[in-house]
Amino acid sequence: MKFKKLTMLVVILLLVFMTACSSSKDNNAATNKNTSTAPGPDKVEEKYKITGATYIFGNPPPSGGRGQQMLNEKFNVDYFAEKIPSENFVEKITAMVAGGNMPDQISFRAANIELFNRWAKQQAFLPLNEYIQEFDYLKEIPDELWLPFTVGGKIYGIPTWSPVESQSFIVRKDWLDHLGLPVPTSYEELKQVAIAFTKNDPDGNSKNDTYGLAIGQDINPSYAMGPYWQNDTWYHKDADGNFIPGMISEGRKELIQFFADLYKEKALTSDFAVVNWADTNNEFYSSKAGVFLIAVRGMSQDYMDALQKIDPSAEFVVLEPFEATDGSKGLTAGPGYSRFLALNAKLADDPDKVRKMLEIHGFSRQYYPTSTTTSANEDFDWYYGNEGVGYKLDENNVRVPLTEPGSGTEPFLYFIDSTAWVGAEDDAEFPLAYTNSKLREATQQLVDINKSYKLYYPPSVGIISAAETESGAELNTYLINEQTKMITGNRSIDEWDAMVQEYLKRGGSKIIEEYNTVIKERGYTEHIWK
Repeated sequence: MKFKKLTMLVVILLLVFMTACSSSKDNNAATNKNTSTAPGPDKVEEKYKITGATYIFGNPPPSGGRGQQMLNEKFNVDYFAEKIPSENFVEKITAMVAGGNMPDQISFRAANIELFNRWAKQQAFLPLNEYIQEFDYLKEIPDELWLPFTVGGKIYGIPTWSPVESQSFIVRKDWLDHLGLPVPTSYEELKQVAIAFTKNDPDGNSKNDTYGLAIGQDINPSYAMGPYWQNDTWYHKDADGNFIPGMISEGRKELIQFFADLYKEKALTSDFAVVNWADTNNEFYSSKAGVFLIAVRGMSQDYMDALQKIDPSAEFVVLEPFEATDGSKGLTAGPGYSRFLALNAKLADDPDKVRKMLEIHGFSRQYYPTSTTTSANEDFDWYYGNEGVGYKLDENNVRVPLTEPGSGTEPFLYFIDSTAWVGAEDDAEFPLAYTNSKLREATQQLVDINKSYKLYYPPSVGIISAAETESGAELNTYLINEQTKMITGNRSIDEWDAMVQEYLKRGGSKIIEEYNTVIKERGYTEHIWK
């Protein structure tokens, strides 16, 4: 009897020991396993290490700053996106990818689309198709904006918002009023205004110190008052029905003739062929030229402040698009993106980590109109480092930073992409980016003009041509040089067709062929205006 009891006791103890070991193994397995980003009460969320690389203008925030600590705590991650000076960006990420050290994510500049396409074809990036329907912020992206990042039917890149609103040109209205001139509505009227600004003392100071259009090297800005004249819209077709680059179109020829007429009258920047962009700006903002570029964002308030110190009475009017020879009248839509994000293909085996990365990415793209910019909005207050620490709000409820980027105080400095996505129904509130009242007024004029006209959507957005990659820059330089000669009178505009034929012979015909192959595949046959 005692022997039976002893045997039973040993069996019970053995079972208890085996159960404990099994439980311990299960717990260890659960700890090491990638668990859901939304764990149940009995699960422990995985703390992912997330790496990234992007470009930056200026100095990056310090590693380990307050903002980075806040980001890691909020999302339970070890997150670091290296901010590489823009001039070194391509070289460094190329070395990363070639050396097998590509980070989890790379945020590219729009200008890096050719590099992106090359690597996408080499399957360096993660296809994102299956994740788009899981995230509302990805579902908001219009179909046409996925096209530049689609290779072989797979989507490899996520575009960052950029306005589709078009730029235009700003004119000194006080000069128009002084001379009794109307706001120009055609190139002929603009030519007469530019000549009058050059010869008729529009500022009334009795000096010969003003002129018409500020323009610099590379014939920039283009002064295209609609897609018909623009150099990069692929608006025109050749005799065979193929879309052609704007640089060799009839619209561009009209524009070069316009510039040549003004050059003879000394009504545009006389040494434009060698004037850099900063100095071109200075021609207008030092109150010498009376016409220049304006965009819905990215304008320099410092420049406008300087102009108003020179001439406090300065007033401005923004030009509406001109009616083209073919009867069209409207603006050209911007590409809709300024940068884009791609994820490492190696993440294919870790979908939960991908979802965590997309969760963080989506958070950083939230848009906060001024009606929501308050410390009571927890996401806004956290993102910008807390009111009184990272920012304050001015009388217009616009956020004013309290620290320099080098302090690393605000979390937004550490996300790989901190550009808000402004939806189709949202008001981007472009004028509120400035405190200068004149710049705000001019920006609002441009916004209203964009709302009043349809936008033309070029068929060429996102197309990569192997021929263009090989010789496009050289050919563009050739066209710029020859067209500059035509403006200055060193080559006759009557030789336009000869210039075009030379462009085609040097490789331009192959570029046109490759572009039109993709355009036809997209089903684009007629101009799209929205």
